[in-house]
Amino acid sequence: MTNDGALIEIKQFKPLLVGGLRMGGAYSDCGKAFRKLGRRLGRHMEGKVMMLCYDDEFRQRDADFEPCMPLKRRPPNDAHEAHGIEVRELPGGTCLSMLHHGPYEDLSPSYERLREHARQQGLEVLLPSREIYHKGPGILFKGNPKKYVTELQFPIRSSS
Repeated sequence: MTNDGALIEIKQFKPLLVGGLRMGGAYSDCGKAFRKLGRRLGRHMEGKVMMLCYDDEFRQRDADFEPCMPLKRRPPNDAHEAHGIEVRELPGGTCLSMLHHGPYEDLSPSYERLREHARQQGLEVLLPSREIYHKGPGILFKGNPKKYVTELQFPIRSSS
């Protein structure tokens, strides 16, 4: 599916308390991390799950990323610390945002479109970028990847 006509907008985002599990490898490995986060922090979750991406380019097998769950409050330490889950506040700021419709395997052109837009506007992209999953696979059923909706957010700073 193409996202060529998707609207790119500038948004403000607030600080957000998250529980995350930073990892390296293939992006497809994030499902295991989301399951672990759900088991440990699910009752504290508030909002859409997301993934933080620490690379400034697509990496097939050795990506640096962090599946995260937004939290309504800080959970007890035993709920996460012993399992490698870090709970912290992500800073607020300004970002370029775009909705991607379709399978996760097709995200690369949307990322490139956002990067090119940032270059044309003279904006510095800050890491990590964010993928917020508005509609994706369910807990029991995979769902239809053509109907997935992922918001890409690039935190930015004006270089002027």
